[in-house]
Amino acid sequence: MIGLERKVSELAGENGKLFLVAYDHPQMYGVMNGLVDPIKEIYKTAKSPIDGFILNPGIIQRIDSKKVKGKKIIMRSSLGGTMIGSEFSDFHETMCSPKLAINLGVDAILVMLVLGGAHDKESMLGLAKTVEQFHEYSIPVIVEPLAADFKKNNDSDFVRNGARIAAELGADFVKSFYCDDFISVIEGCPVPVLLAGGPKDKDIAEITKLAITSGAFGLALGRNIFQSKDPLATILRINETLGRKN
Repeated sequence: MIGLERKVSELAGENGKLFLVAYDHPQMYGVMNGLVDPIKEIYKTAKSPIDGFILNPGIIQRIDSKKVKGKKIIMRSSLGGTMIGSEFSDFHETMCSPKLAINLGVDAILVMLVLGGAHDKESMLGLAKTVEQFHEYSIPVIVEPLAADFKKNNDSDFVRNGARIAAELGADFVKSFYCDDFISVIEGCPVPVLLAGGPKDKDIAEITKLAITSGAFGLALGRNIFQSKDPLATILRINETLGRKN
């Protein structure tokens, strides 16, 4: 697939390390500290050295393309319910079509793969079909494995195996939480791995450095940035750990 290969290669950021900021959390949480006015935050962050954003389709439709010129746009394309509901689903379904992705001009989509729950098979089958549908239009797919038991999202065995399963099902990139022995996640995953976030009790710049040293392809960070005291300063500090100019 020449078109897909080209689009995958174009996602590489400066010095080959992709730096994305994830603003897709309100799909599940609603109004959040740091993202009360998401458009304002997007425009502010667009002036920084990040490579792009992860956004929900409704927000992508409302941003001025001129104000995010040169930035990659990744569309969150799956859902599993909200924190308002009585129960969070262990099976995320794809909510967006390839046609929407093309019409919005996004560079890739992001979908979740929930593993370890009662619907393991349905979750895997749904991902495989989504990958096939979007690859038909040469649209790269980033997959974020999630544990049905949220407490396992930083567990080394789950992170390593979840990343590999996502790659086996066709992911072009895997968005992975940090864990001990992160290098084993990289070594066991045949596609590029993006750091999704680190333990909240540790410095994200240090976690970033460890992940990149281990071989991570880049970063896709959310709350560690938009809920920090100074998001722009946090971005600049993290950017330096990537060996990039601010």
